[in-house]
Amino acid sequence: ERLPTSYIETLSSKDKTDALRACLLVYILTATTIVPRQFQLEAVLATLNGRDSIITAGTGCGKTLCLIIPNLLRPDTISVTISPLKHLQITQVNECMKYGISTISINEDTPNDTSLWQ
Repeated sequence: ERLPTSYIETLSSKDKTDALRACLLVYILTATTIVPRQFQLEAVLATLNGRDSIITAGTGCGKTLCLIIPNLLRPDTISVTISPLKHLQITQVNECMKYGISTISINEDTPNDTSLWQ
């Protein structure tokens, strides 16, 4: 994949820095196999700047990366993602763990164990 340079060049200095950091982090953490695409960077920058975004893309297009990157760029933050299907929850947890992000799926199968919250 190629760096979305033409998009990145249009960004403010702050957003450009965040976008380039995102690209570098993902590229390194995926052993040089993935570079975020423009739609992913747009969603990430919206999140980092406190704006909402809606992503419409098919299965396997990289929507989960849109929720992972803000956690990579701001590791001291907590994110809550609501997923309607247990299979999707499991997939998202596994994907977050690949990037070193501590993650838990909470649903009716989650044990009532206080150690989960420590």
